[in-house]
Amino acid sequence: MSDLNMQLVREFFELNRFYVLPHWRCEDVSHSSESASLLFVERAQVEAGVEPEFLLRPMDLAGIRRAVVEVRAWHTDRVYPSTIDGNPGLGHVAAQEVRDLAETVFGVPEFKTILVVSEFSAAPAVRARALQMLQGFGIGHVLEFPTVLGDLLDGVSVNGNYAPSQTLQTLRLMKRYGFVRRQQMELFFPAACAPEPAPRAGRARTREDAADGAGEDDGPVFG
Repeated sequence: MSDLNMQLVREFFELNRFYVLPHWRCEDVSHSSESASLLFVERAQVEAGVEPEFLLRPMDLAGIRRAVVEVRAWHTDRVYPSTIDGNPGLGHVAAQEVRDLAETVFGVPEFKTILVVSEFSAAPAVRARALQMLQGFGIGHVLEFPTVLGDLLDGVSVNGNYAPSQTLQTLRLMKRYGFVRRQQMELFFPAACAPEPAPRAGRARTREDAADGAGEDDGPVFG
């Protein structure tokens, strides 16, 4: 799991007023290699009346007091039902060993579980099925990586100074010099500089691909 993925997710929660305990700070209470992809986040208070959706949006975070977060943000393709079917490890954040670890870290049994993934299918039926399957693992909430990046870009000021954070400073410079459009996750690169991706070896085109209009394979197995 990329350290950059972890850093961006950490910055996202910090931007939303959470205290974040990095994964490496938990080595004294963790003996599982899987725990390296975990973050433990907590905020001082929650806003009354905020009921977080299963698929989290930035405004939902105001209703979460504390959570254990697992980052599985593989960016090559979207997350389809077939991806989840072939990767039961996606339910790891809801496993009892992780819950026991989180209770040890927080000191209380009340917390949420959050799984961060790349993104789901744009097709409503396929998207709904994937969310239903993850919910069936016992996961409390899921978060898409475009939500993380979009909120970070919205929160970064072109006039700010983010020198202590290489990730935020990079996002700030991209906004400052016009490489990122406001409200759109698109880069100002000429179309000629973005060649069509070569076909990848893998499974045959599925009905999920046809519904999504992607026609890409499900990619490698999540770690």
